[in-house]
Order: sequence, then structure tokens, then C-alpha cells
Amino acid sequence: MGNEIHQNSTQVLSYNPQLDGLRFFAVLFVVTYHWLPSITHLEVSYFLGGLINFFFVLSSYLITKILYSAREKSINAGIPKYKMVVVFLLRRTIRIFPAYYFFLFVVMLLPIIGNEVRDHAGMYFSYLVNYQIFHDQTWPLVTPHIWTLAVEEQFYVFWPIIILFIRHRYLAKTFLLIILIGVVLRMIYYQPVDSLQQSLLTQSILTQYCIDAFALGGLLAYKSTLPDSQKKIFDKILNVLFCIAIPLAILIIITKSHYFSFVINGLLLSIISMKLIEGAVLGYKGIVGKFLQHRIVVFIGRISYGIYLYHLLVPVVFWKLFDMSYDLLHSSFPYFFERNERGVVIFFNIIRSELFCFIVYSILTIAVALLSWNLIEKPFARLKVFLNFGQKKSSIAKAGVTKELIG
Repeated sequence: MGNEIHQNSTQVLSYNPQLDGLRFFAVLFVVTYHWLPSITHLEVSYFLGGLINFFFVLSSYLITKILYSAREKSINAGIPKYKMVVVFLLRRTIRIFPAYYFFLFVVMLLPIIGNEVRDHAGMYFSYLVNYQIFHDQTWPLVTPHIWTLAVEEQFYVFWPIIILFIRHRYLAKTFLLIILIGVVLRMIYYQPVDSLQQSLLTQSILTQYCIDAFALGGLLAYKSTLPDSQKKIFDKILNVLFCIAIPLAILIIITKSHYFSFVINGLLLSIISMKLIEGAVLGYKGIVGKFLQHRIVVFIGRISYGIYLYHLLVPVVFWKLFDMSYDLLHSSFPYFFERNERGVVIFFNIIRSELFCFIVYSILTIAVALLSWNLIEKPFARLKVFLNFGQKKSSIAKAGVTKELIG
């Protein structure tokens, strides 16, 4: 869910600002889903929660493209594939771990709020927290969203092995098999529940139930390796699937079918995400293209990893500090509050409104994410200059550095 720094001479994907624009919409949906109680408390909100699969599809698409390049260099330069796997994992570690671990340390330092991370530090720091949440059957206060990062990190471990060690001619069949396995697992292990918002949602956060989203991203990357005639066939199939996915997703929302939501809702939303990502890769035109490439939209999309990390912590800390400040002022100036009781009530109604909270949370979270981007993410990302797939450091130095999106 972040950005990566690559060298011009070796970059697999030229920087595409429209992918940042799509990430802007994805993170906007996530924060809206979590910050607005009027949406969160709706039973139908669970079905929309499957849109988190967009991040999985995008990550897989970009990671698979990079691994394709690593595969070619392994063959052409005679570099052992296991070394390519090690380099890839080190690069992902440098990109993802620093900001994530800093976030965990910040949470651990907070009284009461940090109990969850302190009690299960091993699961959090080893990116297995999605299984811990499922075991506990409850959502933590400020770290429930971390399950997606755990799923992605587990994906980063096994995906290079699939891309680098399975022959290219079998990759498409492998992706289709993974999609089938994901759907079948959900069909077999669906657990009827009374509380849709809690039990069913925690069941869906396990990695084995998310693998089809990554396979679809891999298929989209695989398309780029096909001849033009086969790409046209691929596009026709994707268009048909897209046209089928939209009405089926709407039907699931209308009927509120718990079973079909768990079994195929994620797959349908992944197909829709796949189509949207392909559109950005090809380049949206007109108003849509201009909006996705607007500098503010691209800027927010670029720092979306930090926004995603901190967007649940910021509101909790904000209201803790606000309550402490209010108690201090009230005890210091009780007469003022007594004389202006009506004004105080109006003031509280305003600042506790959803719109006001959304604006305040947005400003604070973007500020924190910007600090994370400049003080943690970018400095560590520069270290990846020493971890390129078989390229000499001298050529790297001459190439310069450009920004490029990856999962």
C-alpha cells in the first residue's frame, strides 16, 4: 500500500500517476468507512468492506510485474533465483517494515490503548495479527485494519516463489487454480453466524480466503506478456466478467445474503478492481484522467500508506487530548462554563458532528502521514539503491531516482 523508489534504467513500470489517483479513492473509501458511524453501523457496510480487495489486486499486479523483470534478469545474467527472492524480500522489508514498526511502537507506548499490541507483540511484529484477531473474535481499538498488511506481507513471502520458479507457460493456469481454491475454501468453510459485523468479517480476514484477489492481480500483469492477439481475447473475457460482477455485487447487497457475500463478494469486487486498474494502466482520458492526475489527488495517493496506518489512531488520540483539555479548562474556569452553558452545548454539537470530525481527522491524519513519508519512508526507501536485481551500483548512480508505485 505504498510507493517504491526505482531506477530509471531498470524500472519495470514507468511512474503512472493515475494509479496514485486510484489509491486516493481507495484510501478515501477506507477512512470514510471507518470515520462515519452512519455508514459503519449499517449492516450493508460489510458488503462494501470487500472493496479492500482493491489494495490486494493492485499490490499483486505491481509486484508481479517487478518479479517478471527479476525472472528475466535471473535467466539472462545467470543469477540464482533464490537470490532474487532474497533481494525482493529485503526490498519489501525496507519499504514496509520501518513505518509499520514505528506505528506499533507508538501504539505500545500509549496507556490502555497499547495493551492489545503489548499483549500480542509477537503476532503483530511477525505480521500474523490477522490470525490473532480471528482467534480473539474481536476488533482491536486502533489496529483492526492491520490485518490487511499482515495478509499482504504473507503474500510477499510465497508469491516470489510462484512467479520465479513456476514456468511461464503454466502461470496463467496457476493463477486460475488459486482463484478456484480461494472460492472453494470459502464455500467449504463458511460459518453461519448471528453477528454479521463481527464473526463473518473476522472469518474473511484469514489469508487463505484472500488469495483469489492476488491471483487476479497476477493475471492482469500476465496479460502484458501476451501477444496482441491474445491480449484482445483477454480483454473480451475481462469485459464480460466485469459486466457480470457489477449486477451480482448489487444483488448480494440487496438480498443481504451472508453466504454469497462471503463466498463470492470479494471475488466480484476484485474483478471490478482489476478492470479499474487496467483502465489506469492504459490511461483514463478526459475529466476522469485529469482528476486522477490532479496534483492533490496524486499527493494524497502517494502518502496513502501512512494515512492507512494512522487513520484509526488519530481520532482516538485526538479525543483523549480534547477531553483532557476540556477537563482542565472546566476545572480552571467553572464560572465561565456555567454562564455559557448553552454555547458550550452548541459547541459540542458542532465538533462532534460527523462532518466536522471528518475534516479534523483528515487534516491531522494527512499531517501525520506526511511526516511519516518524509522522515521514515523516503529515507529508508533510498537504501534500496543497494538492493537492485543484478544491477551495478555505478549504473544506478548515473540513472538517478524516480518514484514508482508498487503494492
